[in-house]
Amino acid sequence: MNIKSLVVKQYREIIDAATQQVTRLKRPPEGWLRTNRKALQMPAKVIMKKAGIKKSELYRIEKAEVEGTLTLNKLKEAANAMDCDFYYAVVPRSEIKEIIENKARRHAVKLLKNANVHMQLESQGTSMEQIELQIDQVAEQLIKEMPEWFWGEALDHK
Repeated sequence: MNIKSLVVKQYREIIDAATQQVTRLKRPPEGWLRTNRKALQMPAKVIMKKAGIKKSELYRIEKAEVEGTLTLNKLKEAANAMDCDFYYAVVPRSEIKEIIENKARRHAVKLLKNANVHMQLESQGTSMEQIELQIDQVAEQLIKEMPEWFWGEALDHK
């Protein structure tokens, strides 16, 4: 395994581990800020003093978190005022390997579908078993090469 492959493997392990942890977390209906404030039984005036904000601003911040309009800096400041840490993560919807394999397979299907149409026109169509084998082979090759166009839509690279 070369160094680049080893580094990519390490990145994938980091992301897959984070994905498993983060996907279990669901934002409470009232948002993390308000839920923490209530769980800590921390008076709003204590948070306002620590954060240097007015009461109306605290409630606006809590509302903005739920609406998804709060900046990361504001969220971090509010969390800090409650002696809480702020974390955020960008995680894939499934494991990295699965995402790459699915993308490669979609590209392979499109590539081979076009090739098979030409072969059928020349009366050289292939069986379903042969097509599946070819799809697997092309997908495997695409994963190895990861061409520049790989993450675009299938066959946008023409």
